Amino acid sequence: MDTKQSIVDLVTISYEKGIRKVVFSSGSRNAPLIIAFNEFGKFDTYSIHDERSAAFFALGMAQQTGETVAIACTSGSAVLNYAPAIAEAYYQRIPLLVITADRPLEWIDQGEGQTMRQADIYNNFIKHSFEIFQETNHPDELWYNNRMFNEAINLTQIAPLGPVHINIPLREPLYENDFRFSDSNTKIINHISPLPSLSEEALDTLANIWNDSKKKLILTGILPKTHGLKELLRQISDDPSVIVITETTSNINAPGFINNIDRFIMSIRNEQNEEFKPDLLLTLGSNIVSKKIKSLIRKWNPAEHWDIDESDKIVDTYKSLTKHIKSEINSFLRGMIKRKKESKSNFKSIYLLQESEVHSKHEIFLKDAPWSDLKAYSIIMSNLPKEVNLQMANSTAVRYAQLMDSRHDIIYNSNRGVAGIDGCTSTAAGASLSQNKMTVLVTGDVAFLYDSNALWNNYLQGNLKIIVFNNEGGNIFRFIPGPAKTKQLEEFFEAHHSIKVEQIAKAFDINYFSAINEKELIDQLPKFFENQSNDRPCLIEIFTPRKENMNILNNYFKAILKPL
Repeated sequence: MDTKQSIVDLVTISYEKGIRKVVFSSGSRNAPLIIAFNEFGKFDTYSIHDERSAAFFALGMAQQTGETVAIACTSGSAVLNYAPAIAEAYYQRIPLLVITADRPLEWIDQGEGQTMRQADIYNNFIKHSFEIFQETNHPDELWYNNRMFNEAINLTQIAPLGPVHINIPLREPLYENDFRFSDSNTKIINHISPLPSLSEEALDTLANIWNDSKKKLILTGILPKTHGLKELLRQISDDPSVIVITETTSNINAPGFINNIDRFIMSIRNEQNEEFKPDLLLTLGSNIVSKKIKSLIRKWNPAEHWDIDESDKIVDTYKSLTKHIKSEINSFLRGMIKRKKESKSNFKSIYLLQESEVHSKHEIFLKDAPWSDLKAYSIIMSNLPKEVNLQMANSTAVRYAQLMDSRHDIIYNSNRGVAGIDGCTSTAAGASLSQNKMTVLVTGDVAFLYDSNALWNNYLQGNLKIIVFNNEGGNIFRFIPGPAKTKQLEEFFEAHHSIKVEQIAKAFDINYFSAINEKELIDQLPKFFENQSNDRPCLIEIFTPRKENMNILNNYFKAILKPL
């Protein structure tokens, strides 16, 4: 027996478990997989040469749908090129089925081309890795492979969601395969995994602590856009002792919440720390972008910190964790709302009063702000069309975007699991293919250049709009403490360059626009967003003064801190 039946099982099980999209990168060792998935005839299959870009492209699709997307590559270093996207998917909890073709086991470390140790290669950032029998010479080996495929795909969808790896050793011939799906009697093993919830007794105990606390702060990190969660947070915060602080990546901004962390946190003076310090901190969602809120909460060290999560992993970001509560978020909140008692407190009103003042200062400063990244971001964020899917690149892009007023009609996404710049454009390209909404990527020049191969595929859509801020380097290193004081700033940290994006856009047949000042940007944006002339993506390159950007941003934060 050979591996044909195992590949038939993998394809059939993938389909039966809801996988519909498979992204391949060209190669020989994965040829049987390419042939089988395509001959099955029921998958949307894509071919993207660059494995790093292909994996982020798949991540963008899975990010939007919540459904498992499969990626499959050849052996050798191609496997390593998947790693950045897999790590991002792991920490962002995005379901990917990672299929890597391999040489037969006996040829590993024996000087055979395109061969290396692939078993458990993603060990530190994968939910689980499987390696199947390369030949099924006994029915039990075929049964084992079938069971591994079922378990692997199930795991991608068991909370917390994430990537799972299957390594498949394949022996030649690789192209002479006749896969017979009609004769298949593939076994399907389904997994029923209810989301974790707390007992009534546990909820009663927690509710007693909750109701005794007069100052409660709910902080939200990365979350998918869900209307149910926003309503539950509105209900639980309908209490003068509760304030909700969100990031854009939480996708739950609402009136009565603090929706712009950094600009609000910058307004808190040292003498105000005690009145803003919570007795109880409740955290939901994954990674927070704001370093300022992390630093401040670590300084506050609240008496109670509860983190609600579906996994067993303890995450003590703020060094104050007292309770890791394994529960589905909505279930927990419903239990607390049922038991909550409104307390006498002015905690929420203190926050909202200061937020009102901060918003006024923000508006006043931006009205007359000189041309800069800050000014351009304010123009872009206020002029985004309704209902767009916004993809924010790392790292200045997401930080500037979070200073601007958030909008309930926009879906906010950013690769903040690991927070690398390496696949931002590829992720946006995959996201744009997964829904009919306009997808707008806001990115810096370094992130864009790093992932320019994202434009090297045949699936780019006219609904993809790319906004590139070109300040001739990694401007973030002028803002963060340290690099600006060194002699190596421009060459080694900022990596100053003079590359213009226009030629890259032309090479890939991307509609190109540009702006060098406020007037040009305001004039160009309507044309940029409305352009659908050839069903190709549009790109606008915005040139800003790299050295002045830092001073203007610093002046903005100083203005936020000053009394009105």
